[in-house]
Amino acid sequence: MKKRFVYSALLAVLVVSGCVSTPARRIERDPGLFASFPADVQAKVRKGDVDLGFTREMARMALGNPDHIRSRKTDAGQVEVWIYTRANYTSHYEPVDTGYWYRDRNGHMRRSFETHWVEHRFTEEYPTMRLEFDDGKIKAIERLKP
Repeated sequence: MKKRFVYSALLAVLVVSGCVSTPARRIERDPGLFASFPADVQAKVRKGDVDLGFTREMARMALGNPDHIRSRKTDAGQVEVWIYTRANYTSHYEPVDTGYWYRDRNGHMRRSFETHWVEHRFTEEYPTMRLEFDDGKIKAIERLKP
């Protein structure tokens, strides 16, 4: 039984680690595209950073897929906005009183109360970066502090 748990835990770690997307893994997946970037862009992509003038492909290789894509209309035309987010997971326990009816030894109906502790879990997603694309290139970068 213990071995099965260890193997299950090991398998879960391998699956999760394989799903993590880093700049190095994205470069490994498409080395031809990465090689087509100028040297200064390659250095930033390796660090997971972007700069003004980057194309969508450069940004995707540096940062991965955006969590949200929005479209914004301006005087200059249509602007595509990529939003990258992080999540904050919290939980707390709260007492909940519950009551129930039961029949005692003498056949009389009685009511009893118990307190149960219930866990409430919350996920708060917040933006960390917004990229605005105009004509296929980054025209604005907004880094947001949590």
